[in-house]
Amino acid sequence: MVEKPDTDIELKESGRVAAFERGLKEPAHLEVSWAAGSNRIRALHTALLRMAAGTGSVTAEMSYAEAKASVEAEMKYGEKVVSMPELNFNFSGSKAFEAEAMGSYKAGRGLEYLLRDSDRRVVELGDKDSFSYSRVAANYASLISREMQVGNNFNKLVKQKPDKYAEFDNKLERYFGTHQTVPECFYMKVLEKFQGRAAAEKFIDKLRDKDGKVFGFDFQEGIDIIVTNGANGQSIVIKNMRGLPDVALTPELLADIIRDAERLDKTIDKDSKAIND
Repeated sequence: MVEKPDTDIELKESGRVAAFERGLKEPAHLEVSWAAGSNRIRALHTALLRMAAGTGSVTAEMSYAEAKASVEAEMKYGEKVVSMPELNFNFSGSKAFEAEAMGSYKAGRGLEYLLRDSDRRVVELGDKDSFSYSRVAANYASLISREMQVGNNFNKLVKQKPDKYAEFDNKLERYFGTHQTVPECFYMKVLEKFQGRAAAEKFIDKLRDKDGKVFGFDFQEGIDIIVTNGANGQSIVIKNMRGLPDVALTPELLADIIRDAERLDKTIDKDSKAIND
């Protein structure tokens, strides 16, 4: 029997129920909401159920295709859930990296491998495609940077028509479905920038299970990022996670995180050129 590609594997019943129940507890305003996930159906389905559970248009029993069709049938145009590569993970840029990263993850050491070894290994392997620590963090940072611009544009609309979005508290809502290691890498990079590598290591320790293994956030945990446009400008905050203080982000910090990945690629290009020369 031919196995389905990983991208086509549906969300399990337990995952559908968890996402749906979370959506019921914290209902979205569908009129100002939008969902996105990686190219893997289970991530897209999670985000969609989380967003649409309170509307009555989806159930936890629906497949992804059924839920998407039901939600978008009520729309005049456009889509309510889309795939975004920044929410994905990819360890298959080289066979060696894939074996190391997947082996570490399955052994409960995935985040440790990503933080401590992955950037070095992609350079050593000349691997420009695998999502190492800095690349994952940069992908997430670029996504947030775009949403900051969306927030600025939305703020202009609200100022022009202050009553139009008042019933939604003048807010846009985003629901992103991703995978273990993706938000964790971003958060570790933020901690490292502010407090040093030791803070990122300490964060990993907070995620350990009773056996000392670390796989990442629990299902439906993730991170909450609040972008606020106020009288004093725009603020971006990662809300309290695992008992840690809220963390304020800046455009400069996000740009620096993105540059880390660019520097990584330049190092690979430089090493490759030196070998060819």
